[in-house]
Amino acid sequence: MTPAVSQVSRSTKTRLRFLRRLLILIAFLVLVALALAQFTELKRLATGILASTAVLAAIVGFAAQHTIGNMVAGVQLAVSQPIKIGDRISFEEVNGRVTDITLSYTYVDPGDGTSVVIPNQLLVEGVVHNLSTDDTQA
Repeated sequence: MTPAVSQVSRSTKTRLRFLRRLLILIAFLVLVALALAQFTELKRLATGILASTAVLAAIVGFAAQHTIGNMVAGVQLAVSQPIKIGDRISFEEVNGRVTDITLSYTYVDPGDGTSVVIPNQLLVEGVVHNLSTDDTQA
C-alpha cells in the first residue's frame, strides 16, 4: 500500500510546529508594540528609556542568558533537525520518544507514563543518540 499524498513527514511536522509558534510570538510582539505606540504619554517615557537602553539591555541580556541560549538552541534544532518529533532518542540517562520540540524545551516520553523536559541548550551541547535514524518515515 502506498502512503497517502496528504501524509506529512515528521521533519515537516517538526518545522511547521516550530514556525507556527515563532510566528505567533512575533505577531504578538508586533501587536503589543503597535498598541503601545498609540499613546503619546508613552512616547515621552520611551525617550527617557532610550537614554538608558544600553544599561537596560545589558542587565536583561545577562539575566536572560540561559533563556536566550535555550531559544537559540531551539532554532538550531529546528533548522538542523538532529532529532524530530517521533524519534527514539537516548540522552544522558533518558531513553524515550520525542513528543514535542518547543522554542525552549524538548519533551521526551520514556514510556513509563511520565514526561522528561530537556532544555534545548543541553541537547545542542550534549551527545544525543538518535535511535530512529533507520526509520523510513523521515
